[in-house]
Amino acid sequence: MVALIRSFAPDALRDSTRPLLDWLETTGCSRVALHFDVDAVDSNEIVLGLAIEPHGLTGAEVRRIVADIDRATDVVGSTIAEFVPRQVMHLQGTLDGIPLLPGRARVVTGWCPAEWCRP
Repeated sequence: MVALIRSFAPDALRDSTRPLLDWLETTGCSRVALHFDVDAVDSNEIVLGLAIEPHGLTGAEVRRIVADIDRATDVVGSTIAEFVPRQVMHLQGTLDGIPLLPGRARVVTGWCPAEWCRP
């Protein structure tokens, strides 16, 4: 069975995951693929993506929602999208201007552009 995708505003899930779990139950789906767009996180807490989302979900709310879905279903896949490491990009720009490090300075994180990730 393929269910139509449904979205929920942050306020609909702020206090409880129940609306989402109720919808999942109506679909008859027992296997779920989660897509987490970091733009949904409250930008008053941290800006992770391109969009600024004041009053989005807090980190604690995201963890609760994912844990509730995991308890209620078989999570078979997940994606995390729209992550933009702004601080890394700004630091890289600063390091690029340091004469002692011409063309050699690279900030290493779990994320890196393809051209930096070559062995």
